[in-house]
Amino acid sequence: MPADSNPRQIHFDANAILRFLLYDIPPQADAVEARIAQARAGNLIIHVHPLVFAEVVFVLESYYALPRSKIVEELTKFLNTTGLRFSEDVRIRDALLRYRDKNVSFVDAFMASVSAETSRPLFSFDRGLDKFKDIRRVEK
Repeated sequence: MPADSNPRQIHFDANAILRFLLYDIPPQADAVEARIAQARAGNLIIHVHPLVFAEVVFVLESYYALPRSKIVEELTKFLNTTGLRFSEDVRIRDALLRYRDKNVSFVDAFMASVSAETSRPLFSFDRGLDKFKDIRRVEK
C-alpha cells in the first residue's frame, strides 16, 4: 500500500514506549509495534515530546533498574526509528550522551545540553552540573 501524501499524526505517551521497549505486556507491545509499522510505511507520523522521553528514562532507571548504558543503547535505537518525530531531537541525543557519561539525571543532562547549545548560563544549585565543562552554572 503506498504511503499517504498527508499521513495521520499522533503523540506517544511514555507507557507506549515502555511497552514497546520492554515487551512486558504483549498485547500492548503489539499495538505499539503496529503503529510503528504504520509510521515506517509512511502512513503515520508519531510525535514524542522531550518530557515523555524523560519519563521513559526515569522509569527504565528507577523502576526497571536498567543500567545507563543499556537505556542509552535502547533509546538511541528508538530515536532512529523511521516515522517518529522527536521535539528537540538534537538536544535529546546530546542529553543521552551526557546522561550516559556523567552521574546526573536525564533532565539535568538535557538542561546542560540546552545551556551548552544556547551559550546561556544555567541557574542551579546542583553542583553535579559542574561536571559539564561546556556550560556555566550560576547560583546568583
